[in-house]
Amino acid sequence: MNDLSDILSIIKLSCKKISNIIQNSNPLNLSKLSDEYNLSGDNAKKLDLMANVILTSDLSNCKHIKTIGSEEEPELINTDFNTAPYMVCFDPLDGSSNIDVNITTGTIFAVYKYGVDNNIVNGNNIVMAGYCLYGGSTQLIVATDVVNIYQLDTDFNLIIENWTIPNKGKFYSINESNKHIWLDTRNNKFINNLITQKYSARWVGSLVADGHRTLIKGGFFSYPSNDNNIDGKIRLLYEAYPFAYIFKVAGGFSLHEKENISLLDVTYPINCHQKTPIILSSKYEFDLFTHFKN
Repeated sequence: MNDLSDILSIIKLSCKKISNIIQNSNPLNLSKLSDEYNLSGDNAKKLDLMANVILTSDLSNCKHIKTIGSEEEPELINTDFNTAPYMVCFDPLDGSSNIDVNITTGTIFAVYKYGVDNNIVNGNNIVMAGYCLYGGSTQLIVATDVVNIYQLDTDFNLIIENWTIPNKGKFYSINESNKHIWLDTRNNKFINNLITQKYSARWVGSLVADGHRTLIKGGFFSYPSNDNNIDGKIRLLYEAYPFAYIFKVAGGFSLHEKENISLLDVTYPINCHQKTPIILSSKYEFDLFTHFKN
């Protein structure tokens, strides 16, 4: 097996463990607030911490991984393999506010390859990214040079090869309760245009759920900056970079609203918990959005 196959095997095993806990536990108990807090300022749920321990422990033993980054850890973690070529970053449980109501949650991950100067420039250092959905079924979406979709039975079985995002969708996904405080005025113009085209709104409130729907059905997902969150709410290393990579491989697009560049081209952050506005889209909706002026 090659390096990435080894890492993917470990991630699959970790996701199986997390899925098993979710499937066989009381969601009301799993969602109880712990006494610990993560760096984003959100109350860390019991399952967040369990998922973090599983992924961190499993990946720490991989000889190919030099550094581990988790949304639940204050700093990047150095493994015992200081000459290894990869960093793995993850959000162990995205959408944890949905745990108690039994709505889709997920694990998001990205594998970054260190450059010749032993550094990471931006999201283009990613060589593999994906996410695991814990919903009606457990599915694992993995992007390398193509996007493949696996479904968990006893093991993760490949069900779709070389997935590509539709050119155009019928849904947009954005939290319209913030529409009066969005900092980028293109959002309002764009959404109003989509409504005239008979688009429907869909909003779960977890990136894995809303991002996955957009990847499968096409359309538009955004969490813009606003007066209360001027840097957005999505974490660059653990969420935005990975999804931007997945969408690019699948034929979709990402955008940083302030810099008007792909999220993959946003400079690697000094603070490992840096947040960012995020747009993920099919081609039609991306072209339409970028047509408007702020």
